[in-house]
Amino acid sequence: MGEPSPQLILIVEDDPDVAEAEQIILESAGYRTLLAANAAEGMARLHQQRPVLVLLDVMMPAGTEGFHFVWELRQDSDQVLRETPIIIMTALHRKTKLRFYPEQSDGTYGPYEYLPVQGFLDKPVPSHELLATVKRVLAEQSPSVASNGEA
Repeated sequence: MGEPSPQLILIVEDDPDVAEAEQIILESAGYRTLLAANAAEGMARLHQQRPVLVLLDVMMPAGTEGFHFVWELRQDSDQVLRETPIIIMTALHRKTKLRFYPEQSDGTYGPYEYLPVQGFLDKPVPSHELLATVKRVLAEQSPSVASNGEA
C-alpha cells in the first residue's frame, strides 16, 4: 500500500497575490491546494474536489461573501461537506471595529454559535501561524474528515 495523498486545502481568496502566498506556504509544508477567487467558485470546487479544509477570506468582490459561504456550507445537504472545517483569514479586525472570534461569547451568542468556523486569523498571517492553525484544526477533526485528502 502506498503513501496517503497529501491533504487537499481549498483557498477561497480574491486577491491573487495573497492566494499565491498562502498556496506556497501550504505546499511547502506538504499540503495540496486548490484556489477559488470568490465564494461561488469556492463552493463549486468544494463539491467537486472535497478538500479537508477551507481557508476563507471574508471580504470579496460582493462584500462579505465569506460569511455567506460559511452559512451556505453549514446548511449543505451533504453531511461530510457540511462539516468541512473552515479557517477564516481576514483584515477586518485591522480595518474595522468588528470582532469575530469564534471561540468567544459576546453575551448573545455562545462560542461557535454566531460564526461556526474552526479558526480565525488576522491578515497578514505569518507563515508559522498559518501552518500551526491548519495543523491544529486538522488534528481536531475526526479521522474520517482528516483523512479525506485521498479522494
